[in-house]
Amino acid sequence: MDNITLIIILATAGFFLLAAILLIPIYRFLLKEEKISEQWTAESIAASIENRHSPTNGDRSKDDPSANDRGGASIHDPSE
Repeated sequence: MDNITLIIILATAGFFLLAAILLIPIYRFLLKEEKISEQWTAESIAASIENRHSPTNGDRSKDDPSANDRGGASIHDPSE
């Protein structure tokens, strides 16, 4: 076996090993996200939207942008 043949075989094996090292975690992540996405049915999305739009403690600051306090920061119009 020539040295060139050995180098080609080792380089090819190294390439596939590196590809596996880099792609297996991505594949596992995608499988995990696919399982999580199966939990989102039309009913669960509707319930999530309903929970966001109905205030639980009567506080309207989440839904009413005018109720936000910026800590004293306001926009000042110099023409006034």
